[in-house]
Amino acid sequence: MKRTILAAAAVLLSLALFSCKDNAGGPTILKPGDSVTVKKYTYSYVDNRLAPLPPADSEYKNDDDSVHIIVSLDLDLPEGNSILARRVREWVSEQISANNSQGPMYFQGDLNNAQAMADYYGNELKKALEETIDPPIFNGWRDVDISTSKIFENPKCVTWLFAVEEYTGGAHGFHICYGATFRKEDGRMFGNDIVSHDYEAEQKLIPMAFDGLCEYFNATKEEVLGEYTDGSLREYLLPLPKYGPWFTSTGVDFQFQQYEIAAYAAGMPGFTIPYDKMEGLLSPVAADLLK
Repeated sequence: MKRTILAAAAVLLSLALFSCKDNAGGPTILKPGDSVTVKKYTYSYVDNRLAPLPPADSEYKNDDDSVHIIVSLDLDLPEGNSILARRVREWVSEQISANNSQGPMYFQGDLNNAQAMADYYGNELKKALEETIDPPIFNGWRDVDISTSKIFENPKCVTWLFAVEEYTGGAHGFHICYGATFRKEDGRMFGNDIVSHDYEAEQKLIPMAFDGLCEYFNATKEEVLGEYTDGSLREYLLPLPKYGPWFTSTGVDFQFQQYEIAAYAAGMPGFTIPYDKMEGLLSPVAADLLK
């Protein structure tokens, strides 16, 4: 009996040692209250040069016959080897890949090497922009600026903001900006599941959302549903943006992108609903992040 007990103890000890060894170097788990430290990773490329003149009979003209290519990445990313840090880096990589006008590109290297990720996207964007400069030239200015930043943190969650500014010719540029809230413990990302989709909760949230849009447009609800937007909004449906919403220091942010519900000239309609007004309107799992 004694020998059996000693053998079992030896097995348990070996399993414990193996488990510790197996987790060595693996991702860590942030506890509630742990702060998220941030490090900046950048990429910058500027090319100003004389451009080849387009053919004399070409309808494409570049006023100063020059090329301007600017690629800038300014990425604030979480440090460390936590599950959250890896998830935020992965999310940022996915957003850069999906939300640029130069075509699909995806970093497949080590996400722990954030500078390599920034360099990869910077170089890929640079190559893609250079390929558009060959004459005939419609406009020789090519500019892509991508940034990410931590904008909110509490003991249980953190919010990251992603933004792109592009100009690649034409009447105007392209802008996108949105956030995502992540649970620290496991890196879970929240979007539209921040708000409750219970029928009664939605009915309370709908008028607040339209109040926010009315304030943005400085218009009545009827005007917002009519001339100020593209007709996609419905008075009886909760207007939720494609991205988000997300937590901030002042409340829950709702942000529509360019062309999502209105013309380019309308900008990016958005509003913030204070936390005290969102009581009972958040999903249970999202509400727990604010306790």
